[in-house]
Amino acid sequence: MHAGPHTRRALAPVVIRPPRALGAIIGGAFTAWALIFGIGAVVVAANGPAEFKTFLAWFAAAVLFVLALIFANWTYSLATLHYVIDNGALHIHWGFREAVVPIASIQRLVPGRTIEPPKVQGLRWWGCHIGGAETPRLGFTLFYSTHTRPDELLYIVTDEETYALTVLTQAWFAEEIQARTGLAPLESTMQRTAGSGLGGLPFWRDHVALVTLAVSALLCAALWGYVYASYPGLPDVVRLRFPDLGGVIRVGNKSELLRIAWLGAGILVVNALFGIVVHSRERAAGLWLIASGGMLQALLLGAAVLAFARA
Repeated sequence: MHAGPHTRRALAPVVIRPPRALGAIIGGAFTAWALIFGIGAVVVAANGPAEFKTFLAWFAAAVLFVLALIFANWTYSLATLHYVIDNGALHIHWGFREAVVPIASIQRLVPGRTIEPPKVQGLRWWGCHIGGAETPRLGFTLFYSTHTRPDELLYIVTDEETYALTVLTQAWFAEEIQARTGLAPLESTMQRTAGSGLGGLPFWRDHVALVTLAVSALLCAALWGYVYASYPGLPDVVRLRFPDLGGVIRVGNKSELLRIAWLGAGILVVNALFGIVVHSRERAAGLWLIASGGMLQALLLGAAVLAFARA
């Protein structure tokens, strides 16, 4: 009696969650700090007179809210950091991004206690090490780690990249990888890093689009700065000219001129949001929407200069 050929039974996926509490608490503290001071800046600006100091308060509020959003994203990504081992690949989940490492491409596992940990370039605070670094004997390494000691690190060396993960039970992790070495799927798994949800939008990888949005935001800030710096020198009642309506002149309160700054901010936000969404379907159209928002800021700045000069 001879044993017939049989396929090896697939193993259930394994989820590894590194310690994340320390890094998430620190990231959350940074988020809360930026949010609290941003709200404070809004209160000061909303209750202040229209002058350059008030513009600085609005500008500080905008910067702080952007920082709060960025740190909130980083904190969420750190809190959701985990690794999944299935029959085909090691999946590294970091917020809205995922790195896929085929099991077949893993050459060796190197314990962190055998290597002096390098200084990571990227996100780096207590309990958070996300980025890249030149590691002795291993070369450039991508870190997705929350380690606090070198012996918590495990280096995954593949034929393309080296990854540094926080794995406390390293012998068990090696056994799980070894057990799946012969269970590669029929279709090959590519080593890649991809985004999902908001993180998967191509806008975040388009340097031209990012620079265009930054220039548009700076032009909007220049518009606000000019309007708020020039406003205190105007009389309470000003002449409002509309040359496109045949030179009609209307007399009104100077506070109406502040609408120019608010109009610019509204255009910037709307064009940026629509531009990011459209960019995912049609890059040229998305870029045009974002760039047109910047051009309108320049146009409104010129209109503000004329309006204040003739008021």
